[in-house]
Amino acid sequence: MGKKILFLEGNKDQAKALASYLRKQKDYDLDFCENILPPSVDGYDLIIPSGADSTLQYILKYGDIKIGQLTYTRDNLIAYDKIKSIEAVKEVGVPAPITYTDRSQIKFFPVFYKSLHEQGYSKRGIIRNEIDLMNIDDEDIFFQEFIWSKGTYSVGFLADRGKLITTFAQKEIISYPYHGGSGVILTQIQDKRLLDYTERIVKAFNYSGWGLTEFKYCNKRDDYVFMELNAKFWASLKFAFENNPDFLRYLFGIEMKPRNIQTIIYIDRVILSDWEEIFMAIPYMFKAKWVKSQSILKVLWKRIKNEREGRKTVKIMPTKPLRP
Repeated sequence: MGKKILFLEGNKDQAKALASYLRKQKDYDLDFCENILPPSVDGYDLIIPSGADSTLQYILKYGDIKIGQLTYTRDNLIAYDKIKSIEAVKEVGVPAPITYTDRSQIKFFPVFYKSLHEQGYSKRGIIRNEIDLMNIDDEDIFFQEFIWSKGTYSVGFLADRGKLITTFAQKEIISYPYHGGSGVILTQIQDKRLLDYTERIVKAFNYSGWGLTEFKYCNKRDDYVFMELNAKFWASLKFAFENNPDFLRYLFGIEMKPRNIQTIIYIDRVILSDWEEIFMAIPYMFKAKWVKSQSILKVLWKRIKNEREGRKTVKIMPTKPLRP
């Protein structure tokens, strides 16, 4: 019998990715719980919360999460409060979008809305005009200027008491869902400014453990703009771990050679994407590493059901700027 490990929210892509590395080791016995918290964690040598909800609830109930050489601490929970996070990054000179908590202050459209607090399935989307704004009656949201650029830039990292240990930077060319979700096509990038901003944020938060900073590029500012810090394991972590095995070494003591994958495609997420994004993916298919996080047959069936029910991905990038 090996070391017993329990994954919380074990149906998430990041849990499956982490488990794929641990299964190759002889001294691990893996269990999966789809719930946020199980009735008991007794009998396990290690608990790995994989999603935002399970990470938050576990640390509130049981305290710090130690995995390998890393300890995820309560200091990280500032990332769950979106407004406090934005104020903290602005104080260390990291650009952030114009942010509104009072909808009466909004004078220009479109604006983007998000949940005030991090959740497993965050509310988010675009508001194009005053009519859209009037139709949003949820109070647990805030609003930000819409950043007119395609793609999302992010830095996955490990940290200890506000100091970066290792990093991996990527550009998310296509996401599913389109308005902000898991990466469909990702490419490896090198950018000192992204790393500098991530270093400042990690220090400001006194962050320890694992996480992912996300940015959009703002042409108006000619600079990256902070979107959020995902204080958890992220859905595309396989891309980082394959290229930078230091993640695996610090977390699980697993030694592996880097594979130097420049571009990766999650084929199951391609299948679920909007048709336009599927066509956009074609040029990358011949030069990228293909991976999947779910059964292709299950994903195809989900796509068929979505088409039948008329549920399609809602695009949020207008073709022309909208005016107030």
